[in-house]
Amino acid sequence: MQNALLDILILGLLVLVFGSIYRTRPSARLRYWIIGWVFILLHFAMILTNPVSNFWNEFDSVVLLAGLSLGGVAFLLAATRARLGPKKGAEVVALLGGPSLLYIVLTQFGMQNRLLLNGLILAQAACTLVATQRLWRRHRIVVRVTTACVVACTLWASFEIFQGDAPLAIYAVFTQIYAMNAVLYWQDFRRSSMGVVTAIGGLIAWAAVFPCALTLAALAPHLHYSSEIWNLPKYFVEFGMILTLMEDEIIVTSLQREEYRLLFDNNPHPMWIFDENTLQFLKVNEAAIAQYGYAVEDFSRMTLRDLRPPEEATQLERDLQEAPAMSLTSGPWTHIKRDGSSIQVEVASHKIQFDGHRARFALVQDITERQQLHDRLVHQANHDTLTGLPNRLLLKDRMERTLSTAERNGEKAAVICLDLDRFKQINDRFGHHVGDMCLKHLADLLSQRLRATDTVARSGGEEFTVLLGGLVAAEDAAMVAQNLIQGLRQPFDVDGYNLELSASLGIAIYPDDGAEAQSLWKAADVAMYRAKNSGGNQYVFVSNEISSAASEQSEIEAHMRAAFKDGGFEVYYQPQYSMNGYLCGFEALLRLRHPSMGLIGPDRFIPIAEECGLIVRIGNWVIEEVFRQAAEWKRQGLPAIRIALNVSPLQLMRADFSVRVRDALSAYRMDPEMLEIEITETTVMHNLEEVAKQMLDLAAVGVRFSVDDFGTGYSSLRHLHQLPITTLKIDQSFVQNICEDSSTREIVQAILSLAHSLGMQVIAEGVEREDQVELLRSMNCDQLQGFLWGRPQPADRVPALMSAQVRKFSAEGAFNRGVAAPQPHLC
Repeated sequence: MQNALLDILILGLLVLVFGSIYRTRPSARLRYWIIGWVFILLHFAMILTNPVSNFWNEFDSVVLLAGLSLGGVAFLLAATRARLGPKKGAEVVALLGGPSLLYIVLTQFGMQNRLLLNGLILAQAACTLVATQRLWRRHRIVVRVTTACVVACTLWASFEIFQGDAPLAIYAVFTQIYAMNAVLYWQDFRRSSMGVVTAIGGLIAWAAVFPCALTLAALAPHLHYSSEIWNLPKYFVEFGMILTLMEDEIIVTSLQREEYRLLFDNNPHPMWIFDENTLQFLKVNEAAIAQYGYAVEDFSRMTLRDLRPPEEATQLERDLQEAPAMSLTSGPWTHIKRDGSSIQVEVASHKIQFDGHRARFALVQDITERQQLHDRLVHQANHDTLTGLPNRLLLKDRMERTLSTAERNGEKAAVICLDLDRFKQINDRFGHHVGDMCLKHLADLLSQRLRATDTVARSGGEEFTVLLGGLVAAEDAAMVAQNLIQGLRQPFDVDGYNLELSASLGIAIYPDDGAEAQSLWKAADVAMYRAKNSGGNQYVFVSNEISSAASEQSEIEAHMRAAFKDGGFEVYYQPQYSMNGYLCGFEALLRLRHPSMGLIGPDRFIPIAEECGLIVRIGNWVIEEVFRQAAEWKRQGLPAIRIALNVSPLQLMRADFSVRVRDALSAYRMDPEMLEIEITETTVMHNLEEVAKQMLDLAAVGVRFSVDDFGTGYSSLRHLHQLPITTLKIDQSFVQNICEDSSTREIVQAILSLAHSLGMQVIAEGVEREDQVELLRSMNCDQLQGFLWGRPQPADRVPALMSAQVRKFSAEGAFNRGVAAPQPHLC
């Protein structure tokens, strides 16, 4: 009894050892080893029982023998699961465990049928041979040893059955199972280590226990010896298995160490190990030696501090203190090579123990080229490519910093908007190359005449913005502005041209004129335009009036953005008449309705829309709305009539403009000949090639074009004749003085004569008096537009106006002039 308890205690402790190993390094083999030893423990536990009846005595014997059998089968399963997978491993259990368990049950409950029992033994043998062939047919030694063992054990079991000792035959099966375990253990590990040899020796001894015990009992029945001698093989097996696991761990560790050594030594990136406390290098690889230029002996005397610039020493200590146990990437850091050159690196590191030191293993990647590319991209994203100055994006950040510093120090700051005077004339006269050289000259001059702490940025075409910090009074900004104006007056040579520049400056002071960067910028911009409109070559401070104008601009911009969703844009239609009073068409005019400012005209909000980037979106909305309204009038039965649309140069320059217009014409089934697009002279002259492409594309489907405000720009009829233009609109500035100024009459007469000679029609804008009508009629002007005959009307009043015209035509018999609906328009 005491020996059984001791066996249970020892085996139980060893099972716990297996369990602790399994928790850290789980595997299928170890799992089934544990299951096998649990069955062996069950075998010993049944020895301690004391059955009170024959049935329970027989049941106790069944469990006792089954534990021994299933333990051996579990060890077999551990080998097959480790090598062959779960499916074939399950076959081992079915083939080897099934017949033996059935034999145990039958014999322990008194079965004496020799034929049946011998059949089970033969079935056990057949199943074992089948399993051997299916699972290990490629391993001849396994097949041969197993076959020999099966034949011998089967003969032994049959002999016991025919001698009338059928219960003893099961020991032949046990011998077979544990002998197979010995063979498979060697097949699994194939090494002559202490653990493997001990385990195999124990399994062979375990298999030999059964025939040896029976032989000794038969030959020396009166010999007394301790039964514990037969349990010794179990301990050898268990200790051998534990040693095998430890040896596996050593082998794996050794292989990993070798792999790490090869990875460390042959890695193309610098790698090193350094002491976490002293930062001294403990080991470096060949790549580090090659990259940094130091020999191994040099590194052994160096610390990580020697690779970092002196100014980064404090940062290095702080980084190492805050670094986690494993840092995937950190950096970029600057490292100094032996030749004094510097590189940018990223470091991935983690904590290790190395030769008794608390250390860090680090992988270093040279990212100098990548960092340089990144810096170039960042610089390009934040700087103007022509002048190298900060652009609007970086300017906004600098502005916030400047104002924050001024607020923190209780100082003033200034935002100065600067715009070159008459820069367009320089481009037109000398070419864009000379214009670009002027901008570079201005950028250099501004940079030279400002402090290093100030900022100058290119915020637009010929617009620059200056930020001044650390000011005591507004007069400081005035002195800087005057200094800049004087510097610009100094002539300079560009491609043989001696040029002298001038500029208009607007100045906003923080916090006097505002506390927000955007509001100050807007106010300075308005002040700059005030300086330009006053003749230029001067600076203007923000006043209450200018601040109000800037605030109004911000309010209008915000309202325009909201108008797309909440409504606010409205299209008005101003009629255009022939000289005899017939309605010829309408010009669509956009209005913005504001809750407090009322109806805002395009002269106020269109420049703001162009500046803040909303103009294209607004233009697209107008196209859709006008075409929708024309389709609605057609549905109401009104005759088709020409509608003129004003198009921004920014929208006309978009590559998809003509496509968008054609798609809208198709969607609303509008006759292209009923659409006239108005463009300005400036649009034509500055972008002739692109504008011509868009215009010709639309003219091919019947769209008409007119030039608005003709006479105020720089175009010539020679250039206009190259484009599909059908109409010129004389600017109202000429019409207003046509009766009083003879020179104006001569200009208008010249425009009319030349336009007619080129087959173009002429519309006079801004007609407000009858004497103007009579004079224009005498000069053979084609059409009139102005408050005298018709103010802009909301869309809901247009049908009444058109109906009145139809009735007028009917009364005068004028349908032959185009009143009928199929005609292009009413006149």
